[in-house]
Amino acid sequence: MFKSVIDNKDLVSESTYKCIKNLFTKEEQKDFLVLEIDPEYMDGIKLCEHYNIDVKTGVNCLICECKRGDNKEYAALLVPTGYKYNMSSTVRKHINSRMVSVAPLDYVLDKTGMEYGSINPIGLPEDWKIFVDPKVLENEIIVCGSGLQKSKISLPSKYLLRLNNIEILDNLTKE
Repeated sequence: MFKSVIDNKDLVSESTYKCIKNLFTKEEQKDFLVLEIDPEYMDGIKLCEHYNIDVKTGVNCLICECKRGDNKEYAALLVPTGYKYNMSSTVRKHINSRMVSVAPLDYVLDKTGMEYGSINPIGLPEDWKIFVDPKVLENEIIVCGSGLQKSKISLPSKYLLRLNNIEILDNLTKE
């Protein structure tokens, strides 16, 4: 059963909690809900099946490292559960990068303060770009990582548009 993030801050990463508190009004904060889960089911499809969550609401977040020469940029890619990321063509071309790959896990965990398998766009470093596939916004409510493996959060998808450096990017997914 989902419950208030604000009343259960121990169920979300510190960076996620701070972002919710600082970026959203007290009324909007009530729309952020958290569900405590068995980490065995943290994977998108498994989660939806085990906890009877509509797979259409599930969102996966991947952090990629974009390189051009000695320059490195980091970006979060948000796609619906069940879709593959279109990094090499869409992201690479969009940001004029020579190479785009999955960012080193240790670096991501250190910079975000989040746990493996539960990275989310809420509370990422402010200089990281966030690219969201338009399919994610087709659902009024989405479910994504909480920053901790033991839970997932539910929030209105329109709130994603309030995050720093967010950009809707067509063709971010491939089936």
